[in-house]
Amino acid sequence: MTIVVLVFLFIGCSSPALVQLSPPAKNGYLIRNVNVFTARSDQPVMENMDVLVQGEKIAAISKERLNETGLEIIEGKGMTIMPGLIDFHNHMMAGMIIPWKLDLLPPERFNREACLYSGIVAVVDMNGEDVGAMNKLASAIEEGKELSPRFYHCGMGFTAQGAHPIPMIDMVKTQLPWLMRVLFPKVVNEVKDETDMAEVEKHLAGNPDFTKIFLDDLPDGTPKMKAPVVKEIVRRSHNKGIPVLIHIGRNEDVKIAIESGADGIAHNVYKEPLDPQIAKGLAARKMFVIPTVYVFHKLNLFMNENNYQGYSKLERETIPPSHAEALCNPKPFPEGDAVWMEYYRNVKEKYKGVLHSNVKVLKDAKVTILAGTDTPNLGLATGGSLHTELVHLVEGGLTPTEALLSATSVPAAILRDVMHKNVNFGTVEVGKSADLLLVRGNPTKNISDTQNIAEVFYRGKRIIAKRDFDVTCKKP
Repeated sequence: MTIVVLVFLFIGCSSPALVQLSPPAKNGYLIRNVNVFTARSDQPVMENMDVLVQGEKIAAISKERLNETGLEIIEGKGMTIMPGLIDFHNHMMAGMIIPWKLDLLPPERFNREACLYSGIVAVVDMNGEDVGAMNKLASAIEEGKELSPRFYHCGMGFTAQGAHPIPMIDMVKTQLPWLMRVLFPKVVNEVKDETDMAEVEKHLAGNPDFTKIFLDDLPDGTPKMKAPVVKEIVRRSHNKGIPVLIHIGRNEDVKIAIESGADGIAHNVYKEPLDPQIAKGLAARKMFVIPTVYVFHKLNLFMNENNYQGYSKLERETIPPSHAEALCNPKPFPEGDAVWMEYYRNVKEKYKGVLHSNVKVLKDAKVTILAGTDTPNLGLATGGSLHTELVHLVEGGLTPTEALLSATSVPAAILRDVMHKNVNFGTVEVGKSADLLLVRGNPTKNISDTQNIAEVFYRGKRIIAKRDFDVTCKKP
């Protein structure tokens, strides 16, 4: 999908605080009488349990009532406690894209807090600044200097000359004031051929968490990277022990990704029905897929249906006030040239019809599926939209439990086993980090119950919601 617009001119503008960390409880927290979704395959659900959080860890999970002396008590009857969520396709460095209000980009702080507000405890950033800048942010987060979910990144991705996202960036620039066009930052590394590897080597020397390659003709018929170039970037990355994810759009792109030896693909095939044999090839190679169904669904709503209000309550709570106001007051906006208009027509007439059925093809082939959003691309709300993505994954054929796993223990395992990270979250088990989401209801039966958030714990600390702004449209 379209890469986010990284207009860093607006990093310093103000936005309301969404969350803060509570002071640590003196002796810990006890969540009583709660159903536990462990995200473990051997025992996914335990009913009517006590869960004890002490320090940064889960200290006990007990069917017997635990001694509550000195503890801060949270009554969990009728609720489910589960691991905090992981968004495996995010862009944290830019604000929500609204075509008629491109000058209203909030600071990245709002994005980070919106994730925590929504129970997201880790994000995988799919394209941002250079590796050095992204490593600096990740270190600040780990050192507790920035209030943010855990942060994994690729730095800046690689594309062919003139290929996606360059056409989209060029279109956006035409809508900006001249000074912003001049100061618009670099957002992607362009590669000429398999000998043009200087930027790749510089990228790898910075030790990113993974390498990102763009392999999609977006809009349709525009250039994209050739297979030999893809293979060379993958080869060099793997030689340094760095995994590779490839942004794809068509079956032919997935074939190249498989043949290159890449580790996973960002987005599912969205321009045509996914070939079941190709899906089996993904499974045979143990490659994972991040379908990002909702971002394409939202693209169609915005560009073809003129529908700017289809948000859940949680999404509206994680939309910055300036953007909420803009969504309530849509205005005409340039939609691009004939090439882009043809792309939008294809989204409506062809692409939207395969979004959910292609998820079922992945499931039937036993491909590993991860939840991710591609926020804050066109109209998506950082934080809240991950919960809506889970709804779309269920619509695509996953059970609610499978959808929950795609945002908890399954991506945690990928971070550990593929990206070689020290991961102590993603399941509810004694000794694991207390990264927890407490919701009203039972999301293993009704996936939308993940949106009924009662409490969020991050590294053992309670997240206190501070949102004090109205996000509803005012009636005239």
